[in-house]
Amino acid sequence: MNASRIYRRAQANGPLWRRLALAFLLSHVALRVCQAATTTTAAWGNNSDLQSSVPPGLTTGVAIAGGNLHSLALKSDHTVVGWGFNVFGQATPPAGLTNVVAISAGNSYSIALKSNSTVTQWGSQVAPPGGLTNVMAIAAGWDHTLALKSDGTVVAWGTTNVAPAGLTNVLAIAAGNGHSLALRSDGTVVAWGNNAFGKTNVPDGLTNVVAIAAGKDHSLALRWDGTVVAWGNNNNGQTNVPSCLG
Repeated sequence: MNASRIYRRAQANGPLWRRLALAFLLSHVALRVCQAATTTTAAWGNNSDLQSSVPPGLTTGVAIAGGNLHSLALKSDHTVVGWGFNVFGQATPPAGLTNVVAISAGNSYSIALKSNSTVTQWGSQVAPPGGLTNVMAIAAGWDHTLALKSDGTVVAWGTTNVAPAGLTNVLAIAAGNGHSLALRSDGTVVAWGNNAFGKTNVPDGLTNVVAIAAGKDHSLALRWDGTVVAWGNNNNGQTNVPSCLG
């Protein structure tokens, strides 16, 4: 099942696990920023660089992304607003950036997917490959980036700049701290990159996955039955899935 169908089902149905599916698809791993149903934007948590200080008057947000110390909001007019740590310009969208349909934020950079299926990136990071088109989804990791193309293949750049050979039929992507995840159309997950704490060791027999997320050093998968599977670093209990979700 593709992301758009999961999104529609999550919007249309009320049970917690369906709403979790929507959250997995739309939220960045940094859980500092949220969007309320009123389309106002609220933020909380570490505010050392004003990353939780939402700009006054931001009332038309339709999507959000949280980086290491900066935040982004996509507005209903398809422009982007950024705030927080800005030493590398990661919180300052390029002048004239319009027609944006998705955003993602990394450690010290930001990326936007435009309606023409191209990407725009700003801040401190390796530039996207030249001629990159037909992109349908983006994911910003700590210092690497993924793009999912309409043919189901994945392009990677940055410090982890190679996707596994032969990786096809991908429906969704996620990027963490040096590691990446891909959800395939058969409901299985492929992981690659830095394997500290076993974060790319996908559990044996993991199937029927509908959404994925990558943290700094752990990984998550949401299954169609509403259960969550987690693996990788567990120093703060981040892979101890609550019994009501496991």
